[in-house]
Amino acid sequence: MAEAHQEQVVKITPEMKTALMKNYFSINKAEFPSFYAGHILMAYLFLGLALFVLIYFRNVITTYIIVLILVGIAFYYTFKWLTPYYSKKREYANTPTTDQMENWLIRDIKENVKPRAIEMLSLNPATITPENFIVVPHPVFWQQNGVSPNYIIKRFAGSYNVYATYKIQVLALADNYVSFYSCIYNWIENQIVSPYTLEFFFDDISSITIENKRLSYTRMDAPPVDEENENDGIDRTVGNANIVVVRNKSGEQMNVVVNIPQLGASPRSSLKPEKVMQTLRIMLRHRRYGEEFEIIRPKEENDENTENVEKKQPEE
Repeated sequence: MAEAHQEQVVKITPEMKTALMKNYFSINKAEFPSFYAGHILMAYLFLGLALFVLIYFRNVITTYIIVLILVGIAFYYTFKWLTPYYSKKREYANTPTTDQMENWLIRDIKENVKPRAIEMLSLNPATITPENFIVVPHPVFWQQNGVSPNYIIKRFAGSYNVYATYKIQVLALADNYVSFYSCIYNWIENQIVSPYTLEFFFDDISSITIENKRLSYTRMDAPPVDEENENDGIDRTVGNANIVVVRNKSGEQMNVVVNIPQLGASPRSSLKPEKVMQTLRIMLRHRRYGEEFEIIRPKEENDENTENVEKKQPEE
């Protein structure tokens, strides 16, 4: 299947991009119509009539005219049978590829969400590096205030799902403290809602752990509850989540949801909780004790979340 690579043909405006993204989530691959569908059955009928007339009536001009008319009607119904398929096939060919959508997501988070986080956390952009600014996205597939259900959607991409709404979480590590920013990102409409911030001083952090917690959110595609049989045993939640929990000495928590396995998000938009926790712990030891450290971080953009190890010497 040849899929259009729009950016190589024309410069895409924001309006065009929004339309293409909507098409990606709404237009599915065309399936060849059934040979037992309405229009093709009518074609069979008229072809059968044409054959009947040709066999059982005398071979005169009138007979051939009737046969041609019946065959023409059969072709008409065949055309009506195939037209929706080829129309949908053309529409699908003009949707973005999954790779292109994922590239857009990475770029849009960097260009639209990252500056908002920097602004709300009052950070100096000149001091931000991949080691001290960690972006942790995860999909949202439940009812969310501020986002229309029309945009809380997904598309199956073969071995994982691509989503239209995400929760973006940011950990910014400064010299003496860690700042946390989160928001809900309606990607199609490029809207940021429900921003939230939190800040812990490194000296106040008591523990950093990975926990597996059950989220009570109801999936958008969950079957409706039968009022007569509410205890039907069907799990309608999004399941468990891998969460990096940062606690301070007062008991306050910074919860970073790293992965929700049941949602099956793209590997390119998912991080491993061990990497997030390891980065926080290494930075914490370095800030407290000046240890030499290694940062193992997920690469940005198209780096597929592979490891990149960089060594730094302790500050004097």
